[in-house]
Amino acid sequence: MIKQLNKLKVTTIIGVAFFAIFSINSIGIAQENISNSSTTLVAEMPFLNQDMVLGDPKAPVEIIEYASLTCNHCATFHNFVLPRIKDKYVDTGKVKVVMRSFLLNAIDASASILTRCVPEKRYFKFMELLFTQQTQWYDISEYQKLSGIHDQRTANNIFVQSTIDKVSKVANRLGINNRKIEACLLNEKIGDYLYSVHQEGIQKYKVTATPTILVNGNKTGNTYAAVEKAIEAALK
Repeated sequence: MIKQLNKLKVTTIIGVAFFAIFSINSIGIAQENISNSSTTLVAEMPFLNQDMVLGDPKAPVEIIEYASLTCNHCATFHNFVLPRIKDKYVDTGKVKVVMRSFLLNAIDASASILTRCVPEKRYFKFMELLFTQQTQWYDISEYQKLSGIHDQRTANNIFVQSTIDKVSKVANRLGINNRKIEACLLNEKIGDYLYSVHQEGIQKYKVTATPTILVNGNKTGNTYAAVEKAIEAALK
């Protein structure tokens, strides 16, 4: 069971991620004091501060998914279950899917922040790439090796930095340059937004684990059979 994260914990894990990213020059961003122009970019940078909806917003059935980008069960859902739901129900206008983040750790927090800085039309492509390539950029065996060499804090920092470096390269492929990545990760408004989404999941839907799937507000399992059964019941 995944522990619920309060605001202090969410703020802490995001802060750790920022420290790891900007203390080591691995993503090609110059390590120097933030200039006035960079500060302005952070303040003015737009981000996706609304639910991202896959399918017709007016579809009669709504699926809400609370997911973590570092959750392997979430990757399984996105790679094997969601495509079938999309083909049968989303593309036919019967279902819309609302994607919501449920933050679990520093890497998840930073990666989720970056997904909110891509152009809206590329959001779902970014999510698809991160889930299909999850084992490539989030390699637990790498962390285990680091833990055998370094103390826990150092291992954590190196692993976070290395992993976000890989996520940043995916963002680069979608047209987000390193300057925008820096501004995105420094934008506290995005962290605040994601925290509010996280808290709503806990308070309104009693989310405690990922993925949590709701069909018209009711929790269901994350297998295709369970979701299909809930959709068919909602369509009657």
